[in-house]
Amino acid sequence: MTVYSFELHFTAPSGETVIDALYEAGWDDATVSLDPATGGPGIASFDREATGAVEAIASAITQGRSVGIEVTGVSEDLVTLAEIADRTGRSFATADHWAVGRRGPGGFPEPKVRRPRVSLWSWAEVATWLHKNRLAEVSPMEVELAEVCEIADSLIRARRLQRRLPAKDRERLCHAMA
Repeated sequence: MTVYSFELHFTAPSGETVIDALYEAGWDDATVSLDPATGGPGIASFDREATGAVEAIASAITQGRSVGIEVTGVSEDLVTLAEIADRTGRSFATADHWAVGRRGPGGFPEPKVRRPRVSLWSWAEVATWLHKNRLAEVSPMEVELAEVCEIADSLIRARRLQRRLPAKDRERLCHAMA
């Protein structure tokens, strides 16, 4: 078994017993940040032992939903060059050189959000690139976790966004995407 560290973002109903209910449902391996008196948005930071990242994240989501919370996101995937440098133990200059192709084999992932001052990259894509090119100590487990977090977060967002459509349109769009 491996320990997977990730965050779930959620919305919870108000009530003093919600945190106890989450603990009893299986969130005994999470640090929960939530004002139970008012409910609303919260964050749970997990260190979950599992055989894989999908098992770790899916079990946490299922347990949370069983007590009435709505999971709204999984660990943030978007990172700046400064965060890439921090996560890899390298300097900002090194991360910048990777991004512009002055170091490494080239092919660094393109930013997901391009901004004049601080662009944002997908950590899942960067971790995969770093691991593949052996440019930083990024383990296969870290790559797996980053990829599963990115996918789970996308699925959660897509599910939430689909609710905006009438059922007929949602069904048609889902059918087209299959």
